[in-house]
Parts: sequence; C-alpha cells; structure tokens
Amino acid sequence: MIGLDKAVKETKASSGSSNSSAADALQKEAREPEKKQQETSKKPEFKAENDKNDAEIKELKGVIQRLQADFENYCKRIERQKKEFVEFANTETIREFLPLLDSFQAAIEKIEKHETISKKDALEGMVALQKQFLSIMQKHGLREIKSIGEKFDPALHEAVLKETRQEKADEEVLEELQKGFLLKGKLLRPAKVKINSRQ
Repeated sequence: MIGLDKAVKETKASSGSSNSSAADALQKEAREPEKKQQETSKKPEFKAENDKNDAEIKELKGVIQRLQADFENYCKRIERQKKEFVEFANTETIREFLPLLDSFQAAIEKIEKHETISKKDALEGMVALQKQFLSIMQKHGLREIKSIGEKFDPALHEAVLKETRQEKADEEVLEELQKGFLLKGKLLRPAKVKINSRQ
C-alpha cells in the first residue's frame, strides 16, 4: 500500500510539472506579439530623434564654417589695414623731410649765384642742414650715442683702434670715428671708436 501511494504521488507531481511548463510556454508565446508591438512602436521615436540629431549636427557644421570664413576675412582685413597704416606712416615721414629737401635746394641755388663763397658761410649752411635733419630724426626716436670721454661699452661701441695715454682712464673712448645711434632705445648702429689701452 505504501509503495502504491508513493507511485501515485510521483505520477501527480510529474503531471503537475508538465502542465506548469506548458503553461509557461503558452504565456511566453502570448507575450511575444506584445513585445514585438512595443519594439515596432519605438522605431518611429528613434528615427525622429536621429533625424533631430542629424539636423543639429548639420546646423553646427554650418555655424563652424561661417565662423571660419568670418575669421579668415577678419585676418585679411587686419593685414590690409596694417599694410595701409605702414604706407601712410611712411608717407608722413617723407612729408617731414620735404622742408629739408627745400633747404638743400636753396643752399645749392645760393652757391650757384655766388662765384665765391667763404668757408665760414659754407660751414654754417651745412651745420644748419645737419641740425634740421637731426631734428626730424629725433621726432621719430633717433638718438646719438655719447662716446668721447665715456667708458667703452661693447653694447654701444665698436672698438676699431687702440691708443695708450697714461693720463686717460683705461678703456676710455678717445675718438669717435663714426657716430652710433639708438632708435627708440634700441641699438640702431654702434659707434666706431678709438679707445685708450693702458695695458
């Protein structure tokens, strides 16, 4: 009796398990169409979102291209303005030298009218022209380098000759052979000098 009851129970249990598996399979099949319908309903949403992203990317590319074109035009405009400024600045500088040219012309005419001219008058005329020239150059930042009596400075002077004088300090500039100039504080040309060497 005990063995029969056990067999019956096992048969019922096996039958219950089979029925449960079948039910699960039916439920899964029933959910499949619903799942597919949900996925199908999402596709238009994804497409709309992708289209929106593509439109935004296209718009950003257009903005970048316009900015690049504007920047290139800006650079060209600045370069053109810079060139025009330099040309205008040169024009103003040349205009300042015109009175000096007039003075040279007047001096030439004066010499031509007089068969003889004294050394004193010629020298005074040349000095006046030199001062006029230097005045114009100084307006643009040109300065002469002081040399005679100064201590030799390799940053400002170029020693081309040496001489020994016991009464002078060592490396003192004795003579200026060619003037040196600074332009707005920067060396334009060093002065060529003779210096004292007591060694």
